[in-house]
Amino acid sequence: MKIGIAQLNSNDDIHKNFVEIKRIILEAEVEKPEVIFFPENSLFMRIDPNSEVTAISLENDMISELKDICAKTKINIHLTTPILDDAKVYNASILIDSRHRAQIIYKKIHLFDIELAGQKPMKESDAFSAGKDPSVFNIKDFKLGSSICYDIRFAELYSVYAKANVDVILVPAAFLVKTGQVHWEVLLKARAIESQCYVVAPAQVGRHKSARSELVRETFGHSMIINPWGEISAIKKEGVGIFFTELSHEVLHGVRKQIPMKNHRRIDF
Repeated sequence: MKIGIAQLNSNDDIHKNFVEIKRIILEAEVEKPEVIFFPENSLFMRIDPNSEVTAISLENDMISELKDICAKTKINIHLTTPILDDAKVYNASILIDSRHRAQIIYKKIHLFDIELAGQKPMKESDAFSAGKDPSVFNIKDFKLGSSICYDIRFAELYSVYAKANVDVILVPAAFLVKTGQVHWEVLLKARAIESQCYVVAPAQVGRHKSARSELVRETFGHSMIINPWGEISAIKKEGVGIFFTELSHEVLHGVRKQIPMKNHRRIDF
């Protein structure tokens, strides 16, 4: 299955971000990917921790236009952004498919409430509700397990996906530079190795200048795909754009045959 991984520099101007997402989809049409994966905060990134989050529902006009584009290009997209659902705001992933359908796939379980030394505290829970459930879904004949950014630190979530025998783990993210330099790659590789699957991690990158104030936020970038052996098979370290790769059942089966972890698991969650 051919996939695209988009790296963005979103900010708190939802219309600007929307234009960039549309541009990437339309430019990718020539490559004919089955699906494009976009990072966390694709349509809206909160720069000022005191500002209101712009969340949209699946009935929003932008979602309708994206459904039209996906139907026209025959490309599915997986988009992670603030979503309004049942009167609550979630950091959520939605799947818009080539048959003009949009659905919420996953709501982020682990919210990012942290205090890094020398930096202002960040509290995602002051604007977002937490999801409760893991999510497994299919694109073509690949089984995918859902997560978002900070989830990557919680191995128990990925134990669920390993037990479900997923082929791909998704980690759309907006990782901070300080933590990204030390933790991003090693955590992604660990998840691929322990679950013997691909890890697809589209990321936000660079300095994100607020359209509402003079504030700036910075993210690590380094969007990448880890193969089931734990190797980086594709990466985009810097800059906005998209890259493509193929996911292979043959590669998955080859790794699982060499080290049959599924047959050796002894702890049941």
